[in-house]
Amino acid sequence: MEEILVKDGFYTCPECGSRRITEISQNILLKKMDVNTQKLIHPETGRRYFSNRDKAQAYDNASPEGIGCWHYECRKCGWKSGLVCQ
Repeated sequence: MEEILVKDGFYTCPECGSRRITEISQNILLKKMDVNTQKLIHPETGRRYFSNRDKAQAYDNASPEGIGCWHYECRKCGWKSGLVCQ
């Protein structure tokens, strides 16, 4: 499997040469869960209610530091790189 190319500071597809590259990443999201009910617990209040706004905020604050995985995909031809883990 070919690796992504970097030309003049831009990522390019090794198959078609396009710059339309997307990075798809998996970041670390810490969550608390009630073991018996399998419901999320709000980390600040300790209550079992976790609104969609709170879920979105937790997702936005997910840490890209530490162990994570990602791969690249070309939006023009559909090429996908191999999985890279840190």
